[in-house]
Amino acid sequence: MNRKVKETRHRRISRTPDQWQAVFGQFEKSGQTREQFCHEHDISLSSFGRWRTKLRKQTSPKPLSADPPLFAELISERQPPASPSWDIELQLGAEVFLRLRRPC
Repeated sequence: MNRKVKETRHRRISRTPDQWQAVFGQFEKSGQTREQFCHEHDISLSSFGRWRTKLRKQTSPKPLSADPPLFAELISERQPPASPSWDIELQLGAEVFLRLRRPC
């Protein structure tokens, strides 16, 4: 018995990063699995995965250290008046307490 085995051969198509972005946009809208989408559009799964990872790394957010600080210290030029001491204790749960003290 001669069985004909269907071989899938992917034609090599060079795509720019912008073209790959468009492909991924189509994929997101399609609702298909990667396998279904790649088979329908004659794209190899390995190329699809490699470009998806590559483009995600390029568009990932920058580390926070490059951003300006979220808080800035405000310093008054005059001396604050002497404040009385205080003691606060909060019970947060079973055997868990938060104690804040300001000695004078």
